[in-house]
Amino acid sequence: MALALYDRLRAAELAAGGPADAVVVAGAGSARPGGNDGTLAAVRQLGLLLPVPVTGAYCSASTPVPAEAVALLHARGFRRVAVATHLLAPGRFTRALASVPGTWAVAAPIADHARVARLVAARYAGAGADAREATRARATA
Repeated sequence: MALALYDRLRAAELAAGGPADAVVVAGAGSARPGGNDGTLAAVRQLGLLLPVPVTGAYCSASTPVPAEAVALLHARGFRRVAVATHLLAPGRFTRALASVPGTWAVAAPIADHARVARLVAARYAGAGADAREATRARATA
């Protein structure tokens, strides 16, 4: 997932005219315990790939919201703040991200990225294999 985010972020930066000096990873957000773990993992992983600060934000149910995260980075002196969209498909949240004040670039959602498609296919195949094995185990028991 982080590599897909990285690719989409780099494409958005290229379209904006150059690299960002800070990045906000924007996820959907959840109030459920553990619900933001995927976005937090993406922040950590993308932070390993980039030479700039990377922080997380959430479009709903959690804080900070993307506008707050971008404003905080601007207050710390960063001028080219990009948003890496940790969302699968276009919709209300991606439209909101496109209008966050002070963003240098906003990356596209990642659902149709080839790396995500391969990950989904691998997990689907693994789940099918697990189901077949469980069926065989029940049949021989």
